[in-house]
Amino acid sequence: MTDTQYQLIVRKGPKVGETFLLDTISLTIGRDPVSDVVLNDPEVSRQHTRFSQIETGYQVQDLGSTNGTFVNGERLESDPVDLQPGFTISMGSGVTLIYGEVPAEEPLPATMIDQGGLADMLSINDDMDGLDEEPPLPDGWEPDPSPPFTPPPPAPSPPATAPLVPASNEGEAAKKKRRNTTIIVAAAIVMLCCCGFIAFMYYVGGDLILEAIGAI
Repeated sequence: MTDTQYQLIVRKGPKVGETFLLDTISLTIGRDPVSDVVLNDPEVSRQHTRFSQIETGYQVQDLGSTNGTFVNGERLESDPVDLQPGFTISMGSGVTLIYGEVPAEEPLPATMIDQGGLADMLSINDDMDGLDEEPPLPDGWEPDPSPPFTPPPPAPSPPATAPLVPASNEGEAAKKKRRNTTIIVAAAIVMLCCCGFIAFMYYVGGDLILEAIGAI
């Protein structure tokens, strides 16, 4: 059994441009929904054509279709016919398929590295490594003694402030109470005066007025 894969390419028909991979032992084409490949074309029968796997690839067989199966323009009888890559299979006059091999994927070309360029890159890396090294110290060099670090004294704490106490409303309430009391007392005095005047006029003042006008 060959390892080559084969396919069918639709050149004419309801699914023109589509590709069907032949990866099973048997594959049927027709209008019947149970077919492996369904082609809804009036020229195609319900069970039109069968493709069967053989040692050298695939063969095609007509399944008693009404409009026939043609290979390279020749109508098939009941016997199957072996296919070769590039053969044309027609189903009636409405569908045309091309039988062929699945193209193998081409390996990506290997990337070539210039040996001269590689040597230059290695040389540059060596130079960069040398830049990372610290220069040697002169003979007899000693670090200058420096006084030990003394932390600065802590900042003085701000003076504590008394918490703010909301102003009391007692003084305002007392003033309001005294004002109301004064108004009440004044109103009472006025009312007493009015009552006294009315009583005076009722008992005494009326007679005096009448005597004054000579009525009595």
